[in-house]
Amino acid sequence: MKHHSLCLLLLCAAGAQANVYQCEQDGKVTFSQFPCEESAELTQEVSAGNVVLSSNKKTDQQMESLKKKGRYLEYQLSVTEQKQKQQLTALENEYYEAQKKGAKSNYLAMLKQKMEKLQQDFAEQKQKQQQELAVLQKQMGSLQRQYAVN
Repeated sequence: MKHHSLCLLLLCAAGAQANVYQCEQDGKVTFSQFPCEESAELTQEVSAGNVVLSSNKKTDQQMESLKKKGRYLEYQLSVTEQKQKQQLTALENEYYEAQKKGAKSNYLAMLKQKMEKLQQDFAEQKQKQQQELAVLQKQMGSLQRQYAVN
């Protein structure tokens, strides 16, 4: 009979859960199983003696914000590459048409310089965008590691 009572008690305890709320009052951080106010943040769910970390709202919001910025930077990078291809193709077509018509060499040289300058400008712009993306990815990795530790 004692064995059945113990099993029943363990089953009830396994189903029980308690929440841990983080509250800040008068500049002091406190933890409670009851929310102290609407701004209280659920930090942990405790189940049968095991701590299960729940999602931290602020960290999730930061991560989502970084992901959105990353997608936007990737979009800008693809737009930059498309613009480069279009403008470079237009200049190459103009160069070949000028060659066909027997244009003067100084005009052809000017078109070549424009193409080189365009490539250089786009390469610099692309490098800057890739650096911004790398910094963003580093921030995301740091936030993920911080989130995993907490």
